[in-house]
Amino acid sequence: MEAFQSFFELLAGTPAIIGLFLTALVIFLTSDWRLSLAALLVQYLLVGLALTRFIEPEVAVVKILAGVLVVPILYLGARHTNQVEELGDSDEGGLHFLGLTIGWDAGPLGLPLRILAVLLVFLTLVRLLGQFRLPMAPAGFSIEMAFIAIWMGSMGIIGLILGGGPFRAAAAILTIMSGFDLVYATLEPSLAIVGFYSTLTLLTALAFSYLAAVQAVGIGDDKQDQVGRAP
Repeated sequence: MEAFQSFFELLAGTPAIIGLFLTALVIFLTSDWRLSLAALLVQYLLVGLALTRFIEPEVAVVKILAGVLVVPILYLGARHTNQVEELGDSDEGGLHFLGLTIGWDAGPLGLPLRILAVLLVFLTLVRLLGQFRLPMAPAGFSIEMAFIAIWMGSMGIIGLILGGGPFRAAAAILTIMSGFDLVYATLEPSLAIVGFYSTLTLLTALAFSYLAAVQAVGIGDDKQDQVGRAP
């Protein structure tokens, strides 16, 4: 039992931080909504795992469950608008792997700009890493946790600015919220705050699923009008 606990604590350290770094990067770069949702699911699991070092395990489980519920909400909305999304995305030349179309064109502004943004953010955070101080930080809160929280927030903000559709915007905003939660949950781990934040996360997912459905209905009506006017 002690060996299992030690292994669990080891995973909640550096491996969880590396995983959060990679999931935020995948969400920012990929244009395939299925891969983005898979990375978002892993991100919520890793956030809960990393927070077990600072909050009660039961509170971390509640956060994980809220994140796990977000992914099916977005998935159902994406499946409902799947045909419209595939027609709207230019991913014919993307890589096909395990039934997933990984469109590395990464949205209307293209992958090169996103890679450049990633490099600039990473170099800036590395430069400021040694000068960063978090007031009122709990005992054991490492500079790596602060780094990954700012990294997730930066990737989400830039992804939201660059755009690319409602589902990419939803993943970007949820990544920002996860990065904020990674820090704030260690400062205020009460159940009331956890319940409020989990509810806010679920409402955000529902709102973007609704927006995607409305967009799909509008595009579908436009196509029907075009077909009706065709000779």
